Amino acid sequence: MKTWWWCLLWLCAVAVHADEPAPPAPPIQVRVHQEPPGTLMQGETTRIVVDMLTPDFFTDAPVLPELHVDGAYLSLSDETPGHLVETIAGQSWSGVSRTYLITPLMSGPMEIPSFEITAHLGAQRTPVAVQTQPLALQVQPLVLPAGVTDALIAGSLKITQTVTPQDGSLHVGDTVTRRVEIAAEGTPAMMLPPTVFAPVGGLTLYAASPIVRDAVDNHGGFVGGNRVDTASYVVDRRGRYTLPPVTVRWMDSRTREWRESTVPAVHFHAWWGGTDKPRFALPQRGFMPRLIEWLSSDAGLGVLVLAGLAWLSWRFRDSWQRLWQQGKAWRYRHRQSEAVAFRAVARQRRATSAAILAEAVDAWVRRAADHGAPASVAGWAVHYGDASLQAHWNALQDALYGQGASTWSAPALVDALASARRRWKRGSRRWQRRPALPPLNPAP
Repeated sequence: MKTWWWCLLWLCAVAVHADEPAPPAPPIQVRVHQEPPGTLMQGETTRIVVDMLTPDFFTDAPVLPELHVDGAYLSLSDETPGHLVETIAGQSWSGVSRTYLITPLMSGPMEIPSFEITAHLGAQRTPVAVQTQPLALQVQPLVLPAGVTDALIAGSLKITQTVTPQDGSLHVGDTVTRRVEIAAEGTPAMMLPPTVFAPVGGLTLYAASPIVRDAVDNHGGFVGGNRVDTASYVVDRRGRYTLPPVTVRWMDSRTREWRESTVPAVHFHAWWGGTDKPRFALPQRGFMPRLIEWLSSDAGLGVLVLAGLAWLSWRFRDSWQRLWQQGKAWRYRHRQSEAVAFRAVARQRRATSAAILAEAVDAWVRRAADHGAPASVAGWAVHYGDASLQAHWNALQDALYGQGASTWSAPALVDALASARRRWKRGSRRWQRRPALPPLNPAP
């Protein structure tokens, strides 16, 4: 009887508890907003902040999903969550804040879809799930200037380079490493353009994998991105080389102006062979291996070249001396030639001194007389000139030795002499081309 009584009481208690409603879930509020608000520029990075508040407390960090938005690069930032404390309806609420970084790649309207956040609240670790509201964004199109293919928008940008080795003592087979680092404020590292290392003739290029990382401040907040590109150039042959400068075009997110950041070109020279070897023999090494090794170095090759030049100079010293004398004789004949003398006359075209012009003309007439030309200006006027040449020469002579009543003109006299000289040259060429023998079949 007692057993049946206890069973009846247990069934009644179960029925009573089954009719009671479940305890309400702890309250939680979620806000999603753009920071800073406003219209975005295509390619510009902004923050999507998610605030989560509760009057209780979070047992552990809320779980936010990885989101995907077509036409945009969207990622959950790794920065330390911010702590929030607010008063809502006279009650103290606390919570955390997480940040998404979004970079729109297309213009026009864009929407962050609704997503679910899960968390555990209170001492009982009560699981809760809340759905966010969609967030609408407006993206303004970006017009790229000529020559720019990638849109890079940043608050500031700095580009630096490091080249090793720095002493410039390079030889064939050595390696030159060029490291270029780009640091952009407010831009994720994934959005930074890769550095293009141009190939250079005589060098073999080996590019390394880039190093990409986001920069944070002391509080874990997102600051910007860093990208490091490295390339190694192996010297294949001796010569002078230039690695071209690297330029990055970017837009200032504050002023909306395009800017350029550049690192300069790199210049270096590579020599033959390897670096100098030890001058003294190592154990178990003889004299000949050391001598051959030294002669194959830069210093040894230089000594061999100098020795070869010295031997050639001594071996052909008589020939060099004859060539030297012939060169001196040719230079003397050239300086004493009629053409050089007439160039001296032509340089006096703007002369203001009658004596200097007359001296230059007399020197030319004497040089031309050695080649069969008339021995005086009067003879030139009779055979190759005209009355104007004689008149200009008489005016110059009158200015030198007469009363100076006649007006002489240096340009007119030089032009008249040049015309007479051209006629003389044409006559000389016709005389030189005249055949020495009479024609075989003369016309009747």
